[in-house]
Amino acid sequence: MYDEEPMTQQRREAFWRTFGWTPDLPETQRREIENRWSDPKIQEAEALGF
Repeated sequence: MYDEEPMTQQRREAFWRTFGWTPDLPETQRREIENRWSDPKIQEAEALGF
């Protein structure tokens, strides 16, 4: 699957925020969300309409 829009930090953070991510979360909680939703997984979810 090819996505014309580049994956930016802003795009990642916008997606992660749907799961409660904020820069102020404790590091372990923040990392858990970030690790669960890698760039390929974010792109796949977006392609499926998430």
